[in-house]
Amino acid sequence: MATDPRPPSPAARRGSTLILAAFALALVGIVAATVAFLPRGDRPSALSVIGGPFRLDSSKGGVVDSQALKGKPFLVFFGFTQCPNICPTTLADLGTLLDTFGAEGGDVQAYYITLDPERDTQAVMQEYMASFTDRITGLTGTPQQIERVARDYRASLKRVPLPGGDYTLEHTLMVYMMDRNGGFAGPLDLNAGHALALKQLRKLVADGRST
Repeated sequence: MATDPRPPSPAARRGSTLILAAFALALVGIVAATVAFLPRGDRPSALSVIGGPFRLDSSKGGVVDSQALKGKPFLVFFGFTQCPNICPTTLADLGTLLDTFGAEGGDVQAYYITLDPERDTQAVMQEYMASFTDRITGLTGTPQQIERVARDYRASLKRVPLPGGDYTLEHTLMVYMMDRNGGFAGPLDLNAGHALALKQLRKLVADGRST
């Protein structure tokens, strides 16, 4: 599937930034509420409530089991193949960033998890992901599997009906940085430019090597 080569308009950038900011505020509330209701005593860090194990079908064939990722930092981004603008733009931008990081010797894999498993089969994901760098792997699964991983990552999702019986999705717009233990290390900031994002990736990988 071809992507739109035109960069997003300033209005689209501002819109995605506002959506990300709104999600960040909501995320703070979710984390605070989750930790607040945990038993007294040994509590996990606030960030540790984001993320969890998954075993999903890969666009490259076979499956990706998060247990096999232990010891390696990775990135996660949620979306769907029929997303009209933000998803392909983010994937293209992330792909360029990862290729730049790879050229300087960095190595981190990214996983694009569909929130629309009914339409995004493994074959559909394979065709769609061919438009982007092979450093990003598309993942799909059963509706139950996708629902669980979205819940574990605190990814919001709203199905919006369209004329003619079709639908689109409104969802969390964030690239999750996950550390070598599968814990949430923070959001990757693509809106501020690649210089900052590269610093974030370098730190993510360096922290993984030093622990």
